[in-house]
Amino acid sequence: LFMVRDGVLVTPSVTDDILEGITRAAIIELARAELGLETVERSIDRTELYVAEEVFLCGTGAQVSPVTRIDHRPVGEGTIGPVTGRIKDVYFDAVRGRLPAYADWLTPVY
Repeated sequence: LFMVRDGVLVTPSVTDDILEGITRAAIIELARAELGLETVERSIDRTELYVAEEVFLCGTGAQVSPVTRIDHRPVGEGTIGPVTGRIKDVYFDAVRGRLPAYADWLTPVY
C-alpha cells in the first residue's frame, strides 16, 4: 500500500506486518531515482486513506494498481492521480527492459 498525502509518498514500515516485497522495494527506488520522490515509511491509519490525494497497491501479481475508491468514498478526484500514473509508467518501463539502468532486475527468458 502506498498513498500520496500532502504531496508526499507514504507506505507502511516493514514493522507494520507487511510483506517486504521486491515490487515495493522497486517502487521506492524508482520513485527516488526517476521521479525525485522520497518515500516516508510509517504507520498509516485507515482514516488517512479517506483524505489521501492518491492511493495505490503493489505486488508481484498486482504490479501497480491504482485505488480510486475506499469504502465507497472517492480517493482524491476518484481517478488515477498524477504521481500514481508516473510511478506506474516508470515501473512498467523498468520491468519491460525500456530503462537500461534497471537491466540487472531482469532475467532473460529464451
